[in-house]
Amino acid sequence: MHGDSSWHTTRSVPSIVVVVLIVIWTVFAVQWKEKDCALVPTSYLLVITHGTPSVFEGCGDHAIDVTDD
Repeated sequence: MHGDSSWHTTRSVPSIVVVVLIVIWTVFAVQWKEKDCALVPTSYLLVITHGTPSVFEGCGDHAIDVTDD
């Protein structure tokens, strides 16, 4: 019985890590959405390619339109 419990614990740790990473990715994507970028897929892709937006980056009418790359 003890062996089953430890297997379950080690199995759930990667799942928790994945959920935490998705939450962090979403928080960063929302920052791009606030700069007038579409949340899906544009904002999520911009997190990968550009990280978090600077004051001068955004989509549409902002100083540097990162979607024109």
